Amino acid sequence: MSLSTKLLDALSPKNRIFVAFSGGLDSTALLFLCNKALKQKKIRNLKAIHINHNLSKNSDNWQQHCESFCRSNNIEFESFMVEVSKNRSSIESQARQARYKIFESLLDENDQILLAHHRDDVFETILLRLFRGTGVDGLSGLNEERSLGKGEIIRPFLNLSKSDLEIFIHKNDLPYVEDDTNLNNDFDRNFLRNEIIPSLEKRWSKLPERAALTSLTAKKKKLSLDFMLEKNFKKEISTGIIERGKFIETPSFLIEELIRLILRKKGIALPSQKVLSEIMNVFFHKKPSNESYVEWSRKDGEQIGGKVFSEHNDIILKKK
Repeated sequence: MSLSTKLLDALSPKNRIFVAFSGGLDSTALLFLCNKALKQKKIRNLKAIHINHNLSKNSDNWQQHCESFCRSNNIEFESFMVEVSKNRSSIESQARQARYKIFESLLDENDQILLAHHRDDVFETILLRLFRGTGVDGLSGLNEERSLGKGEIIRPFLNLSKSDLEIFIHKNDLPYVEDDTNLNNDFDRNFLRNEIIPSLEKRWSKLPERAALTSLTAKKKKLSLDFMLEKNFKKEISTGIIERGKFIETPSFLIEELIRLILRKKGIALPSQKVLSEIMNVFFHKKPSNESYVEWSRKDGEQIGGKVFSEHNDIILKKK
């Protein structure tokens, strides 16, 4: 299957299409293919979105490159400038939040914004989550589709490798920029990409492909569990209220998964395992009072924190 076919399978031809365009190799391949689809009238409109994070002395040059590329190819273009604090511990998260906030503001009903993440990115993401501590959700990697505001994010390249895109770029002689911040190993993802993964690949081959299989297996397990939970606990999931008396004989691990699903449906940050164990202890292993209360926040602030409290015999999960 060609890159063009993979892309068109992911797109809705009637909707507005945005492409997150950094000017790098991956997003250049994606934008070029989308523009080809536009010329062939397989999609109706296209707009490139560039986010200037001001994290490099070359940031303005990259923006100019993107604008020039779009002008040369008659692609509608818009750039946004954001300010990110140089606090090393949170700079990656800040940049991501800033991007997604802009993406969300652009999307109307059923609009799609395309991101050029590929199979190697999935491997890096899984490793990062493993090192930080993750469950099945984290092992599922990146989603090919997910909602964002009124529209949705599409990642059509997740089954492609970096080398696939490199071959495509060179075959079509497409200009792109090299992000010098990718060499800065102060950032966790760069450290993995530049130091850890090359060392691992000297011993084990095709690691991104193997990680993709793990991701797919985890995703299927997660979908299967969610399907059964939604089938059996519709009321709890829709209301965010768990009637404690009905769950006295329910295994703790199942209650934990139900709590996670309710929180995901409500767009609330998932608690750490330590906080989840506290929730189980306070509200299910012991008899709670109306003063019982547990709350948590996500350290990077990407999602709203949550709280759990008790009213009579009901355990209530809400945004913080």
